[in-house]
Amino acid sequence: MSLSFKGQTVVITGAGGGLGKAYSLLFASRGANVVVNDFNAEAAQKVVDEIKKAGGSAIANTSSVTDGAAVIQSAISAFGGVSILINNAGILRDKGFKNMTDVEFDQVISVHVKGAFSCTKAAWLHFRNQKFGRIINTASAAGIHGNFGQANYSAAKMSLIGFTKSLAREGAKYNISAVAIAPVAASAMTATIMSPEMLANLKPEFVAPFVAAVCHPDGPNPSGRVFEVGAGFVTEIRWERSKGTVWKTDDTFTPSAVKLKWSGVTDFSEVSHPESVSDVDSTLELASTMPPNPQSAPPVRFDNKTVIITGAGAGLGRAYALMYARLGANVVVNDVSEKGAHAVCSEIKLAGGKAVPAVCSAEDGESIVKTALDAFGGVHVLVANAGVLRDRSFTAMSEQEWDLVMAVHLRGTYKCAKAVWPIFQKQKYGRIITTCSQVGIYGNFGQTNYSSAKAGIMGFTKTLGFEGRKYNILSNVIAPSAGTAMTMTIWPQEMVDAYKPDYIAPIVGYLTSEANTETTGQLFEISGGWAAQTRWQRAGGYGFPTNKVLTPEDIISKWDVLTNFDDGRAIHPTTTAEGMQQIMGNFENKASVVETVKDAVRDVGKALKAKL
Repeated sequence: MSLSFKGQTVVITGAGGGLGKAYSLLFASRGANVVVNDFNAEAAQKVVDEIKKAGGSAIANTSSVTDGAAVIQSAISAFGGVSILINNAGILRDKGFKNMTDVEFDQVISVHVKGAFSCTKAAWLHFRNQKFGRIINTASAAGIHGNFGQANYSAAKMSLIGFTKSLAREGAKYNISAVAIAPVAASAMTATIMSPEMLANLKPEFVAPFVAAVCHPDGPNPSGRVFEVGAGFVTEIRWERSKGTVWKTDDTFTPSAVKLKWSGVTDFSEVSHPESVSDVDSTLELASTMPPNPQSAPPVRFDNKTVIITGAGAGLGRAYALMYARLGANVVVNDVSEKGAHAVCSEIKLAGGKAVPAVCSAEDGESIVKTALDAFGGVHVLVANAGVLRDRSFTAMSEQEWDLVMAVHLRGTYKCAKAVWPIFQKQKYGRIITTCSQVGIYGNFGQTNYSSAKAGIMGFTKTLGFEGRKYNILSNVIAPSAGTAMTMTIWPQEMVDAYKPDYIAPIVGYLTSEANTETTGQLFEISGGWAAQTRWQRAGGYGFPTNKVLTPEDIISKWDVLTNFDDGRAIHPTTTAEGMQQIMGNFENKASVVETVKDAVRDVGKALKAKL
């Protein structure tokens, strides 16, 4: 059966060339009305002309993707509706983190993330009302694994995976699907970073059929899932979590205790594959009944080290501040609340510790670092913890609620890391902890802004892990579950009381200490005396012949194979280079001449049938 898109209207952003153009031509050839969006009016019109010359239906739109209302309105005005949105527009502003400017960071986040939010928001109500919608968000291997020189791009692309997972949860009851793809294809963007030989094997036409297959009403509906596609190779990735380690939750739960049992956290001999925030077993009862935790010798301490903690006026930040002070650190207590910051400093000083307040937004990273330098003459550790919640269903979420959460979480983390980075590089020492959330990992209803921001922090931190290693700057990201003023708005009181912030702090302490000499760029889930590592697992996938035209029907015919994690072929790439190996390995996958001729005859027959 040939999949037809007659009666469907598809909006494709960044469609003047590369992948967007390939999508446009394929959907139009299958009968869809196509809105070719691109800031380059000439490029967009060329694609429209090509579609119309072949008998298809299309219009050009040159609105910025951050003006999603204008993009979607063009579809409504021209074709009376919209049923499929492909968020494909993107830019690169690659640069080593030390030299990256705020403008370069902000531009990439704006086009990729804010653009996807804006266009999706404008289409959402139409999708809901008609009880059908398909959304494709474009991630990248750089977002999944991190990549040197792409802190902005990695943050943006991983952010879109978190966005996708939350959209999928909100859209399910309205038959709205959201899928994230990490495509590898030749384009004006990738032409700047790939060799001509590689680009020749990475035709966008090897990605478009997958997108068409998952957007068709009768195709697979893998909403909330993530796929890697390129050079005829297609595979799915999912989260894999170690069993982890449990500590007794009492005064013996310290960074020194964590050090002794750390190997258990990163041991993947027993694993699970969680899909939601609820896919975790409570360890509180076990943690409370264990014997006291043994301590490493020498103990993990922070004497003569200065630690900056953002959002430290209460909750997790306060618990971190008190722990570091107990262990000999100079502590900079950052918070927007003057009362909260001063109260924690007073608490530390009463106990004989050293602390100063830095009352400002986490986005004012330079000011926070200046406070550390003025008071203590240096800085060695950054714990980026500041956050806000503005939970709302995607339908009701305002642009301001989106922007605030992204600014405090993602941009605040970036600004503080940017401010400490040259200091850490010069002294060849630094430790950074950033704060994700299980919502950022798995998505959650009513938290598209929060999950996008938190996932973005994950991609950002993985890139810092690569860039910092040669300077002994180790950066890791945690997803803590703790009772705080923030979680109090969504958790029952007994849960808030049980999951104390004190049960997160020791893990953070170990990861930011001199005792940690290796672990960087990793993600850890932590709660109630338990910590585990979470990583990506990739299915064995399927490689289609590269000398044959790939079709959506081909994708569907091999769906069970390319999504199979249990056939013994699953792997765990940790870098973009490792991720590319299977894709590049498919370059030489060629069908025989007989198979190619048979397929050509079949395709001609299908084309004739479609026209009749």
